[in-house]
Amino acid sequence: MKSQVQANYIGCSPNPAVLRRSPLPEVLFMGRSNVGKSSLINCLVNSRNLARTSSTPGKTRLFYFYEIDERMLFVDPPGYGYAKVAEAMRTRWMQEMERYLRKAELLKGVVLIMDIRHAPTPIDYEMALWLAESRIDFVSILNKADKLSRNQRNAAINRVHGEMNFEGAGPIIPFSANTGEGRSQLWNSLEEWIGRVG
Repeated sequence: MKSQVQANYIGCSPNPAVLRRSPLPEVLFMGRSNVGKSSLINCLVNSRNLARTSSTPGKTRLFYFYEIDERMLFVDPPGYGYAKVAEAMRTRWMQEMERYLRKAELLKGVVLIMDIRHAPTPIDYEMALWLAESRIDFVSILNKADKLSRNQRNAAINRVHGEMNFEGAGPIIPFSANTGEGRSQLWNSLEEWIGRVG
């Protein structure tokens, strides 16, 4: 379990290709606009306000970069799939996301975040399948695990295991930013990714 984490905000841009940053391994955090992505990042680095949180889904419209322990970069992109955002803007976000995924030479893995209380949406499934087929390492995070009973959690985990049983699907980790559940397991995956050569 990492207790002390040095985390610094580097910058943000609607186009990550133009943002100057250190040549460090990068980890991308993806998910729908209301899955608690920023709260998860803050939990990982033991900070309340590193990543911006909002009560309004879809507010994050830029790619945010954070340097972690001078060893890696966390990349926090716009959330996908929020219905109240204009279709043209959603399309542009997804184009930038795909461009980043295809061209980010230092990308080591993706943290795909879903709400444990709901079944994976079609776009969650499509994104997971695309990552697997593209041979990009990823882990599926079932966030807000503290909101369910033990039986409900087990049923939700089994449901995701059943739906994402294709080759290349990463591990599934229940997570709670409120209790810290899943934090050490997720850090283990991140350390494994950045420790690989090439």
